[in-house]
Amino acid sequence: MVALGPPDGDEYVTVRRSKLHGRGLFAALDLPAGTPIIEYRGDKVRRAEGDRRATAQWKKGRIYVFRLNRQWDLDGAARDNTARLANFSCDPNAESENDGKRIWILATRDIAAGEEITYDYHLDFEDPPAECHCGSPRCIGYMVGQDDRDKLRQWILAAGRPLPLGLRDG
Repeated sequence: MVALGPPDGDEYVTVRRSKLHGRGLFAALDLPAGTPIIEYRGDKVRRAEGDRRATAQWKKGRIYVFRLNRQWDLDGAARDNTARLANFSCDPNAESENDGKRIWILATRDIAAGEEITYDYHLDFEDPPAECHCGSPRCIGYMVGQDDRDKLRQWILAAGRPLPLGLRDG
């Protein structure tokens, strides 16, 4: 695949109905690994306001707030932020890159045109954690970031449930 630079807008993606959750982002063309797919845009707010907004969003079953840095969050709930439609997956094909001022969704592997773009939201463990329905063979069953997977593993075992395949290897 030919290397692609950052897009000017949303030209690398299309929005369609997703099997994972509501609507999703899909590659409009073949995207090589490392491609900046779309910028995550939104309201820059102080951390306390970001926490308030995130709590309110969780109550509605969605979360759009990103930590930018120690002082600021980015609330991507605005309708003109197409990047907010990228869904979570336990086996993602993209990742978020945060330089403290801007957030980009980047391809971590080659993504074929028409493939849904997904990434790990890196959510902290909450009791109970939000369920994941990504359908990946590596699905861990919950939307919990890599840093908190040990907490999730302990929570599942304490409840007497079997570990999902995606949590058995580490």
